[in-house]
Amino acid sequence: MSQPTRPDYHTHLENYALDRDSVLRMVEAAHAAGVDEIALTEHAHNFVQCRDTYPPDNDWVHGSDCLDRRNWDLEAYLRLVETVRKEGLRVKVALEWDYCPGYEARLERWVRAYPWDLVLGGVHWLRGRNGGWWGFDIPDQKGEWERRCVDEVYEEYFQLLCEAASTGLFDVLAHPDVVKVFGHRPRRDPQEWYHGAAEAMARAGVCAEVNTAGWRKPVGELYPAQPFLEVLHRRGVPIVISSDAHWSCHVGFGFARAEQAAHAAGYRSRCIFDRRRRGAVPLTVQPQDPGASPK
Repeated sequence: MSQPTRPDYHTHLENYALDRDSVLRMVEAAHAAGVDEIALTEHAHNFVQCRDTYPPDNDWVHGSDCLDRRNWDLEAYLRLVETVRKEGLRVKVALEWDYCPGYEARLERWVRAYPWDLVLGGVHWLRGRNGGWWGFDIPDQKGEWERRCVDEVYEEYFQLLCEAASTGLFDVLAHPDVVKVFGHRPRRDPQEWYHGAAEAMARAGVCAEVNTAGWRKPVGELYPAQPFLEVLHRRGVPIVISSDAHWSCHVGFGFARAEQAAHAAGYRSRCIFDRRRRGAVPLTVQPQDPGASPK
C-alpha cells in the first residue's frame, strides 16, 4: 500500500456508535474531502479501562452521570479498527490521551501495551480552585473562566504542555494553544509561552498538530495561532495537519487553508505515522475550497 499524502490524524467516533458503519462514515467523508488516510483517536476517558490515567477527583471523568462521556470497551475498539483495516480501509489506530501530572506511569503502561500507530497527547484539564479538575475547554464548564485570571490560566496551560512534551510518551501534541478556545486572551505577550513550548517539543522530538477545529470554535482561529506556528517552524518542530473531527462532516475540514498557513510559516512537509514510526511527505498547498471555508 502506498504511503498517504494527505492524512487526518485526529478524528472521533464518540457522536456515533462503536461499529463498522460509523468508521465507514468517517472514511467516506475523508475521501470526499481529499483525505487519503485517517486515524481514529478517541478520547481515552471514553474507555472504562483507561480512566485510571485520570486523578480520582476528576468528577467529569469518573462520575456516573456524565452524559458527554461514553462507557466503551477498549478491546472492542481495537478489534473494530483491526477489522476495517483487513478490509483495506486506511485507518490508523490511536487514542487521544490527556496529560495529567502524576499519572505518567499509568499512561506509559497503556502506551506500551498496544501497537498504536501514533500516540496523540493533549492538555485539557487544569487544577480546580477548590480541588478537583477544571475542563477549561468544556462548554458546560466555561463559566469558570470568569473567576480566573486569564494570564494565570495560560501560564498553567503552557507549563503542562511543556511537561507533556517532556514525558516522551507522545508522538503528537494536539491543538497546542487550545487554551484560547473561548476567545479569552492574556494581557501578557504569549511569545514567551510559544518559545518555551516549541523548545520543549523540539527537545523531545514531538510533532505539533496544526488543528483546524479552532475555526469551528468561538475563538475562530487555527490551533496554533500563526505566530506560534512560525515559532514552531523556526525551532524545527515537525507538524501534522488534523481536523479534530467529532462529526463526519468535519473530516478534512479547512485543510486547504491550514496547508496554506503552514506553508506561509515555512513548512514544506507534514508527518505520517505507522506503528509509531514517523515519516514525512511533501506539504502540497492546494487551492482553498470555498465550501470548506471555516464558518
